[in-house]
Amino acid sequence: MIKKRFEAMVSRAVLRHGVPESEVTPCVRKIGRGLLLTSIMLIVPLVMFDNVPLAVKIGLQIGYALLMCGGLLLAFDEEKKRR
Repeated sequence: MIKKRFEAMVSRAVLRHGVPESEVTPCVRKIGRGLLLTSIMLIVPLVMFDNVPLAVKIGLQIGYALLMCGGLLLAFDEEKKRR
């Protein structure tokens, strides 16, 4: 249910930006992969620096979690293939 709503929201945004209807699904998958890659960039400062303030650590971890969840919801299909 959450996945369908999130995909619908991203699909509407992609359509508003002028992407043809036939290319919406691949574009949504590409956005999901981009979110996954972007989430990794939020962890890098936590690994590289020791003296990061607590509020920044919490913010980076929440951002990482949100981007990772969003990327996982968009990047992969749950449809099972028939044999």
